[in-house]
Amino acid sequence: MKLLAVATCLLLSITVAQAQETEEKHKAPVTEMRQSAVAFLEGLSPELRKQAMFPLDDKERRAWSNLPATSFKREGVSFKEMSPEQRTLAHQLLQSTLSSQGYLKTTGIMHLDEILKSLAEQRRPNNTPMFGHDLYWIGIFGDPAKDDSWGWQLDGHHLALNITVVGDEVSVRPAFMGSDPARLPEGTYSGWMVQNAEDEKGKRLFESLTEKQRAKAIIDTVAPRDVITGPTRGDQLKTPTGLPASELNAAQRRLLMSLIDEYVHNYEHNIAHLQLDRILKSGLDKIHFAWAGTAEGKPYYYRIHGPTVIIEFDNHYPPGRNSGPVNHIHTVFREPGNDYGDDLLKKHLLESPHHQNER
Repeated sequence: MKLLAVATCLLLSITVAQAQETEEKHKAPVTEMRQSAVAFLEGLSPELRKQAMFPLDDKERRAWSNLPATSFKREGVSFKEMSPEQRTLAHQLLQSTLSSQGYLKTTGIMHLDEILKSLAEQRRPNNTPMFGHDLYWIGIFGDPAKDDSWGWQLDGHHLALNITVVGDEVSVRPAFMGSDPARLPEGTYSGWMVQNAEDEKGKRLFESLTEKQRAKAIIDTVAPRDVITGPTRGDQLKTPTGLPASELNAAQRRLLMSLIDEYVHNYEHNIAHLQLDRILKSGLDKIHFAWAGTAEGKPYYYRIHGPTVIIEFDNHYPPGRNSGPVNHIHTVFREPGNDYGDDLLKKHLLESPHHQNER
């Protein structure tokens, strides 16, 4: 009996230790994020610091676009206005929240824009620049030095990251990532594809479906011109459509999870696992996979939609074209009901003692 009691106590202590280890493992790096944001702000001149900072509830936090700078006016501080030292601090802010994968995609999209700038200058040398690494803006919402709730945003052509910190929790959605060209067809970087994994993993999952499964998954034979829940359209999709994950076999479920992981793991390891926990908490079987665009060589689109996740991907013709190679990717990663940390902020207002005193 004594041995059994000892074994039980040992097992209990191991279980508690494992639970504590898991909790610690999945703790978002809010201290590092806060320190990076404060360092970025302190590295700016007083004028640029004023330009970079907004109240947390400022309308600018939800004002972002995938369009070039000449088509959508951004606020905050652009990379063009930063010194080399300030740019370094800006990159450290990105690295505090993104994984190495996500950081390389983010900076890859910005570098793609530099290539577009070079091509545009060759065609029209005297036009106002509309592309380039300089034309990405960072805004800080709230004061990371003293506020429990704050956030930061990176916004520019084909790239919008919206990060919200509420206490020790983090929201990283909505996020928009795109690439034009999706695959560089020529030149020094010929063959380079920033978002190859999102593309290939989506096609691999669709190709694994049986005819019966495809009958449910295909929502249209023609792909939409763009993602549905793009800028200002976050509430456009209400009900999941397509093929429920409950009808996937084990191998297909692994493909679906690998595809979801591709978006989730753009963020720092612990943030990624917290995001995945939020997605799976409502049940994998409630997530649907949908596809549009079935003609060979034509635009195609997929969607992953569940109670706590919307992922959209489309690969379409370049702007202004309705034929030729399909080589222009848009993606969006959203959390219904908790974009911009809305649910986290509501919970914080209800539970935080100092906010309760304000009521």
